[in-house]
Amino acid sequence: MIVFTEQHNIAYACMNSIGNSLILEDMLSEVISTFVSHTEALGGKYILSHPFKKSVVSIESDFNIPDNLSHETKNYTIFPVEPNRSVLDIPIGNEHFLFAFEKGVDVDTYGRMFSSFRTKLAIAIDACRSVARLHELNTVSKHQTVEAGSQYEVTEEMLMTQSRMAIMGEMIGIIAHQWRQPITVIGMIANNAILTMMTFSEINQQQLLRDLNVIDQQIHDLSSIIDDFHNFFRPNKVPQTVTFHEISNDLLTVLGITYKNIGINLSFESDADTSFVTYKNELMEVFLNILSNAKEAFEERRISNPFIRFKSFHDNQMIGFIIQDNAGGIDKDIIDKIFDPYFSTKKEKNGTGLGLYMSAVVIEKHLNGSIRASCDDDGTVFSISIPINHTTDTTYGS
Repeated sequence: MIVFTEQHNIAYACMNSIGNSLILEDMLSEVISTFVSHTEALGGKYILSHPFKKSVVSIESDFNIPDNLSHETKNYTIFPVEPNRSVLDIPIGNEHFLFAFEKGVDVDTYGRMFSSFRTKLAIAIDACRSVARLHELNTVSKHQTVEAGSQYEVTEEMLMTQSRMAIMGEMIGIIAHQWRQPITVIGMIANNAILTMMTFSEINQQQLLRDLNVIDQQIHDLSSIIDDFHNFFRPNKVPQTVTFHEISNDLLTVLGITYKNIGINLSFESDADTSFVTYKNELMEVFLNILSNAKEAFEERRISNPFIRFKSFHDNQMIGFIIQDNAGGIDKDIIDKIFDPYFSTKKEKNGTGLGLYMSAVVIEKHLNGSIRASCDDDGTVFSISIPINHTTDTTYGS
């Protein structure tokens, strides 16, 4: 029999191994390796069962796969596979975690423990596959661009899609980061409740109610994160009345936690919180491109005390935005080229060279404004100006 403290340590180690990588094979390998190393399992596998059985990951000792696997409605099943061995099968939809054990091991306890992670595992696996699909789409888009033979033969709509895909890749990483803490909290509470029920005959009702309230709040936080990002990427073909305060709040919602965690001081300042009419999401994509470029420059150059200052000012006709960083700036020999298509300073990172080009297209053609870049003593300064009442975009959606 596994003692309570040992069960808790195993559950905690396994739970923390889930979702540490967005590459499916790496994530599965870490989960299986952690479980095998902390239990009496001889080895582990993750297999696909449809249309035929196929092993995705296999760790430690190999073993035979049972002919008939668990149905997805079952939490787990234990199959005898050899005279002195059994296989624990935990289904995740049509896929399965399998672990082999010698005769005499308390496999049932391990089955209850590991099956309690099924929901978190399913979310992590779906996230990995979403990232993989995004990379595939981006690769296809790049190949289509190359086959066109010339950058001038590629339409602005295709370039806009490719640029947006790059932004979405960044966003998926941020979503995964922001989801990790609520999922960890939910997993810890759920596992503590399971282990308590396995150990004690009575349950503290007050503690259970407090735990359920915490889980409810964490689920609300997860839902709010998805809503924030869904609203950010929702196309809006109708101009909206917005304020700089709304813009800054949206950017902080999407980027604030991540930037704070890596030490970037992102600040906002305005002469007045004036309303203006524009295509909000297109403007937000421009801001996100500029902020993401600054973040990458901070990380590449290892800037100490990094900051991004975002300022707004206006007159009767125009509203302007200044985005200033201390990331070291752009070489004066190339600063005039940064809005050209396919020009990138991030060759070693496979930069597409489309982010700032599409930002210029959005500001100048879609929003009837202007954008320019310059350098000061600390870094780069982007200056953007758009009409304060822009209600017609003849190029949008064409």
